[in-house]
Amino acid sequence: MFDLCAARPEPIPFFGELGSVNPMFIFEAALNNRGEEIAKGWAGSLTMGAGQFCTNPGIAVVLAGDKASAFSKTASEALSGAAAQTMLTDGIASAYREGQARIASTSGVREVLTSTCDLRNATPYLYETTAKNWLANEILAEEVFGPLGMIITAQNMDEMREVALNLQGQLTCTLHVDNQDATEATRIMPILERKAGRILANGFPTGVEVSDTMVHGGPYPASTNFGATSVGTLSIRRFLRPVCYQNIPTALLPRDLQ
Repeated sequence: MFDLCAARPEPIPFFGELGSVNPMFIFEAALNNRGEEIAKGWAGSLTMGAGQFCTNPGIAVVLAGDKASAFSKTASEALSGAAAQTMLTDGIASAYREGQARIASTSGVREVLTSTCDLRNATPYLYETTAKNWLANEILAEEVFGPLGMIITAQNMDEMREVALNLQGQLTCTLHVDNQDATEATRIMPILERKAGRILANGFPTGVEVSDTMVHGGPYPASTNFGATSVGTLSIRRFLRPVCYQNIPTALLPRDLQ
């Protein structure tokens, strides 16, 4: 759509949300202290509205170890109880099945929870891979629009930071942090500020409040205009083009400026 609008003899503005995996970074203390709670909350967010939210948190990045395994198990159990939901269109449902098949067939990806969906029904899937494998497979960074989650296990904080550095533009990025995680979180925050339009802590990004400060956009390919938003006061900028009036007689100025 963006290319079509730009290719017109007289191009017209286009603001589109093109895709976002909305990653969550779960730090060590938060995982140790609240891993089960976060996993259950993630499952609820992931399946909300059959996963058809543009801010659906499709990726969870955790440090490898026993706590990561427990997190994976809890998330799988929570997702397994989710009933099939009807997706909005046949096309969206078909794209979801194709995306799920693409993830499942990628080398180094392990199935944690698999299910069966057909027609316009969507059921959750959960996969796991290492940060090293994710970094080596660009296809794993692409959005699957629907209730599909992926857990990325990093060997250390440097590897988690590397995942953040290699993200494409996102609508949202989430930090799950406790007080003990503050030092490590400060190393990732400046990266995420360049990657996402909205950064949140200890919550889930599904649901967007309409407020003056809300930003519902992000760097390409999350949206086509990193300086605009589709929600909040600044959304008007999507429809404005700045014009500078220099030394113009008052009578010639737009009425609002007279």
